[in-house]
Amino acid sequence: MKILAIIVIFAFLYWFFILRPGRLDFWKIAGKYPDEAFDFFRSKECWKVFEGNLPDDYRAIVPKDDWTGPFRLWIPKIGNKVIYVFGRYPDFEQAQKEFMAKIDGGT
Repeated sequence: MKILAIIVIFAFLYWFFILRPGRLDFWKIAGKYPDEAFDFFRSKECWKVFEGNLPDDYRAIVPKDDWTGPFRLWIPKIGNKVIYVFGRYPDFEQAQKEFMAKIDGGT
């Protein structure tokens, strides 16, 4: 029984950190380069960015079936404000790869 519980926990952690949308490695890089990430999000239609608080009707703007998020990121260049980011399925996954390649190639 303990083995089964360990397997279930491992499978959940693998899904949570590796397979689910919103890759952890991407968000680590975005957190390390928040100003660049902010500019990147704003340049791509597959991202929706809210500065400050989320509006009450944000799910009308970014329906859960089409968008994942919100992800929060602190952005120094806009006065140390927190933004809320949503990614549109499936386009944002390719955009994450593009951003990571851009940062890896530029550093």
